[in-house]
Amino acid sequence: MVKKVGLIAHYGEDYISYRINFLNYLKSLGVEECFGIVPKDKHAEEVLKTPYPVFFYEYSRSWKFVADIFRTYKRFKNIISTEKPDLVFTYKFFPNLLGVYVAKKLKVKTVVATVAGLGFLDKQNSSFLINKIFKAYLSILKRADFIVVQNSDDLVLLQQFINPDKVILTNGSGVNKDKFIQLETPDRSKWNLSTGKKYFLFCSRIVKEKGILELIDAFKNIENKHPEAVLLIAGWFDSKGIEEEVNARIKNSPSIQYIGYQKNVKEIVQLSDCVVLPSYYPEGVPRSLTESLALSKPIITTDHKGCKETCIDTVNGYLVKPGSVTDLQQKLELFLSLSDEQVKNMQQNSLNLFNDKFEQGRVFKTIADRILYA
Repeated sequence: MVKKVGLIAHYGEDYISYRINFLNYLKSLGVEECFGIVPKDKHAEEVLKTPYPVFFYEYSRSWKFVADIFRTYKRFKNIISTEKPDLVFTYKFFPNLLGVYVAKKLKVKTVVATVAGLGFLDKQNSSFLINKIFKAYLSILKRADFIVVQNSDDLVLLQQFINPDKVILTNGSGVNKDKFIQLETPDRSKWNLSTGKKYFLFCSRIVKEKGILELIDAFKNIENKHPEAVLLIAGWFDSKGIEEEVNARIKNSPSIQYIGYQKNVKEIVQLSDCVVLPSYYPEGVPRSLTESLALSKPIITTDHKGCKETCIDTVNGYLVKPGSVTDLQQKLELFLSLSDEQVKNMQQNSLNLFNDKFEQGRVFKTIADRILYA
């Protein structure tokens, strides 16, 4: 039985919201000790309040991370050699790249890497740099004892290069259903939102590849015909360029509102009638969509890896072609044409899909059954 587990996270908020739950689950199965290795970011104070020992490292969520590689390598090596875990989990690109290498070099018995989105592998031959990064990353992943992927497309892609017996498919990271109990009557007045409107919500980091510009254009095409429809945009801008472009496009729109970054995602999702994420970004399974399913929300998203896992077309929402304003516009109007009873059916179907695929216990068990006794 595994006695001590170390977990290397890529972001403080993710560690608090999701990885701690997984460590708690492992403890419930008999693991004796757990510790976290977490970036020292704006969530550091909250991370220190979590129940397990934490070791911080420096990390930039941009290409600046290259400058931190040698320093972080030494940091990981020092922590793991001192703590002596017999199982190490690494999450996402940078922790996988260095964490797997260091852990195997130090002869940790079992190392498990989680990848969330392998879109760059599709472009491995598009440039010399990407090809070199692909080969380096792949060589590191091959050293891991297990690799967790979050959608079936990434599973198929990775199995071309890595022993299929090493790869574990889960549906996202798992959502704690108990934290997403639906309020019977969300208070829209608190947000100065009318009770007579239909609210669509985009809730994500705002980058072009999340489909935000296509969504704005599609919504502007229907706002005169459907004055009852309102688009709420919640999230933070990844760059000044996309912020300026979004602001310019929504400036004169009476039915599109940017409400900024929202820490309480549950509250803002509950205010909406439908959650929309027309993403073509390379990711595992978007957390905003799995959390929306837990709150019984219909989904409009793309027929794209990671996103399509959260929507059964016409059952709990609609799938759209990535990058298509026309298709997105049609699906928005289709949702607006539904009767109250049809919307209720979609809501129930979203919750059913969540319970079947994305509930935290199911995801955690899938991983633990494969690796705890390796």
